[in-house]
Amino acid sequence: MGGKDATGNANACYGENGKRTNKIALLKELGTYPFFTLNDFVRIAGRPPAYCWTYLSRLKREGLVFSIERGKYTVHEDPLVFSTSISPPSYISFWTAMRFHGLTEQLPSDVMVASPRSKKTIAFSGTKIRFFRTKEMWGFAKQRYSGFDIFMADKEKCVIDSLLLKNVPFDEIAKAVRDGGFGREMADAALRCGSMSVMKRLGYMMEKSGLVTGEMEKGLDGNYVPFDWNRPAKGSKCRKWRIIENRRLDDID
Repeated sequence: MGGKDATGNANACYGENGKRTNKIALLKELGTYPFFTLNDFVRIAGRPPAYCWTYLSRLKREGLVFSIERGKYTVHEDPLVFSTSISPPSYISFWTAMRFHGLTEQLPSDVMVASPRSKKTIAFSGTKIRFFRTKEMWGFAKQRYSGFDIFMADKEKCVIDSLLLKNVPFDEIAKAVRDGGFGREMADAALRCGSMSVMKRLGYMMEKSGLVTGEMEKGLDGNYVPFDWNRPAKGSKCRKWRIIENRRLDDID
């Protein structure tokens, strides 16, 4: 199928009836999509499906095209480019968004995506794209990234999401709140979320960090929750926030 043409062009590939497909032009066109399907490939290449399947397989072997999941492919090596396109509606949140907003110094190995539907983890070029089901589909916006529109949680919502699902190390969340320079928008986001445990832990963190907590303490129930959910519920009690102080915020490095 491939080889040089009469002029020595190594990027010429031939299909049915000797028609030439220019690899560079094709890859450039495919690169304008975050991901593509076989039908997209057939339309772009302008060749029969059987030929396109063989050609696509060759491009994969050459490391020029990558499989995302069954029937979905990309020429992009950065999974952030397509992570929110493959299962819409969805948005990047949690530890990945914390890194995007400069709220953590850590470099998470996984891409963490919030979605209203369950979806299996995708293994892509050594990175796991993990989907977390949530009903809280708000607090995210379109961001321009590497020439594409992706959906990213805002800095307040990625913290809220992380507290809700407890899928980010507690210390990283606490440091993000303490050092993130949050204002009234965080308190408003917590109130919108409506989770008692989130408002208790977040309100406690924010007050200890000298941040505005708004009206978060109003309407809290009487149940106490441990500050750090990974540690035993032992320690003094903060009556205002209904927190068991099993950890000191200023001891977290």
